[in-house]
Amino acid sequence: MPPAEHRSDPGRRHLALGALALCGLAALARPARAQSPALTGIWALSWRGARDTYEGTLEIHAATTPNVYAGRLLLRASRGGIVNEDASIVVTGNQVRIECSNPTFQGFESWSPDRFYLTRKGPNRMVGYSLDAMGNRGKTAVFERI
Repeated sequence: MPPAEHRSDPGRRHLALGALALCGLAALARPARAQSPALTGIWALSWRGARDTYEGTLEIHAATTPNVYAGRLLLRASRGGIVNEDASIVVTGNQVRIECSNPTFQGFESWSPDRFYLTRKGPNRMVGYSLDAMGNRGKTAVFERI
């Protein structure tokens, strides 16, 4: 007969198996952001909008919830003018929606907050289109991590 310290204890064995199962469930329940690369950082923007072409940057801060980030967008129009906007970035799988608010601008009579609908093309590139408050769809928006 094996020594007492080497005998199998069925109660202990079930307890260990239960603990392993709980660890596995905890790993599956982690937020989606832990499974995909973070969006934080500075992104260069090249955008052909409904009325002009723009260059700029989007600074994305740490996520406020697992799929929502805050940021700041700076645009320079090819015909002159600068726009700054707050940005809320919502991620659903590979889809990224950027909703801007609080625009401040120079060189324009007015500016409606921008919206971008993008698809991630890897960890450092997002491509899509814009849609302004008037329903005008921009042709192409490309964001690349700097």
